[in-house]
Amino acid sequence: MSFATLFGKLQEHEMELMRLHQHEENDKKRKVIALKASSSSIQEESDKKDLIEIEEDDDFKFFVKRFNKFLRNKRNQRK
Repeated sequence: MSFATLFGKLQEHEMELMRLHQHEENDKKRKVIALKASSSSIQEESDKKDLIEIEEDDDFKFFVKRFNKFLRNKRNQRK
């Protein structure tokens, strides 16, 4: 191998190292954005509680409606 070929390969290798080094620096300069994560189990529990409350409200509304209907029928029977 001649000195010219060796010198050319050495220059090529140094240029490749410089490209890699610049690429690494560009990666370091990028800003990293971190987002807060909420626990899905906490959210699921609150969703379940809300759903239970809604169901209980619906049950209570149904009970009141039926009870009012019962009272109306009782009043009508007395007349």
